[in-house]
Amino acid sequence: MRKLIILILLSLFILGCKKTIKEIPKSFLSENSLREITVKAINGERNYNDSLSGLIDYSLPLNSNFIALKIERIITTVNKTFFALVIEYPNPVYNRFAVYDSALHLILMDKSLNGEIGLKTFNLNNRRFIEIDESFLSKDILEISRVSLYMADSTVTLGFRAFSKLTTPTNEYYQIITEISPDRIKTNLASIKRSLISDKSEIYTFDNSQKKYLDQDNIFNNFIKEQVASYKRAVEKPEITDENSVLQSVGITKEADTIKTASNISSKSGYYLTIDEGWKVINDIDFYGFANRLRGDKYYNPMLGANIFIAQIPERDSAEVFVKTILLNVTQGKYKVRFTNKIEQNKFYVQYFEFSRGGRKYLMIFEASKYTYEKYKTTYQDIINSFVMG
Repeated sequence: MRKLIILILLSLFILGCKKTIKEIPKSFLSENSLREITVKAINGERNYNDSLSGLIDYSLPLNSNFIALKIERIITTVNKTFFALVIEYPNPVYNRFAVYDSALHLILMDKSLNGEIGLKTFNLNNRRFIEIDESFLSKDILEISRVSLYMADSTVTLGFRAFSKLTTPTNEYYQIITEISPDRIKTNLASIKRSLISDKSEIYTFDNSQKKYLDQDNIFNNFIKEQVASYKRAVEKPEITDENSVLQSVGITKEADTIKTASNISSKSGYYLTIDEGWKVINDIDFYGFANRLRGDKYYNPMLGANIFIAQIPERDSAEVFVKTILLNVTQGKYKVRFTNKIEQNKFYVQYFEFSRGGRKYLMIFEASKYTYEKYKTTYQDIINSFVMG
C-alpha cells in the first residue's frame, strides 16, 4: 500500500503537442493497442499523449515508473464500446483514470485517485457500472478506502463516490452498499467496536439534474473526515495536502520555481521575461517531441491553460532545425525576430519565435488554449514582447 494521500487536488495544465498521429480506426483499437499508446505517452512521446487528450501531465517531471496499468473494454447496454484505463504510481500526483471510446475520443478523466487502485465493472438494473476502489494511508497509520461508481451508457459519468472503510489502531468502520437502484443507493454503517455510526444507514438519492446519487447528511463521509482531523500524530511520511506539497513530491522547490509577483525574471540562460504571480517556472528541463534535443525553461499558467518554452539554440542553427515549421515573418529592431502566425493544433494555438542578436539565439514556443486565447490575447502579447536578452 502506498503511503501518500491527496487531500486537495492540484490539476496542472496539460501541454499541447507539436504533431499528431493518425487517428486509430475503431476496428483496430484494442486493450493492447491502447496500452502501447499509453506507454509511449508515459515515456514522453508528445504525439501519442496528444492522441490521448493529454492523459500525461508534461508540466510535471516525466515518470515512467508506474506500478500498474490496467485497461478494460466495456460494452454498455446501448451497445456503446468504451475503454477504461487506470495508471497507478507510488506518487498519487501521477495517478490517472480515463475512459475513451472506440475512436480514442476522451470521455472522462479523473486525476483524484490515491494509493492502490482497483478497477472492475458490473451490470445491474440494465445499467453498466465502472467501479474504482482506492486504498491509502493518512497520518502514516489511518487506513482509508473509497469507492467510486461511474455510470456507463451512451457516455460515462461519476454517479457515486464515498468512503467505504476506515481502520484506526483501536477500531474499524465500514460503509457497505446494500442496494443500488435507478432511484437510490442504500448503505449500512458498522464498526468492529460499537461507535457513533453503529447500526445506522444512509440513503443516497439520484439527482437527475446532476446525474449523481447524493445524500445531504453525508454521515459516513463526515465521520471519516472528523476522525482524520482529530487524530493527533507527528507525521513522518510525506502527505500531499496543498500545491506546495504537490510540487515538493515531484522534486520542485516552490520558492525557486514559483513566480509570486509581477517582475522581470532573470534566467541563467541570459534573458529576462516579465510575468505575474499566476505563472510558474521550471528551469533547465528537457523539451520532448522536437526534431533535435532542446533544453531550457518552461513557464506555465494552469488557470489560463498557457505555456511558454524558451531555449537557447546554437547560433549556426535556426528555429526550423527544431520545430520543422517555417518562420516566415521577420522584424528588425533591437533584435532580429522571426516568427509564425498562430497555428491551430487541436485545442491550442501555437506560435514560434526566434530572437537573435550578437551571436546569441533563442527559440520561444508559445501555447495557449483556444478558450483563453482571445480573452487574454493582450496579456500574452505583453509577455512575449517583454523578452529581453541580458
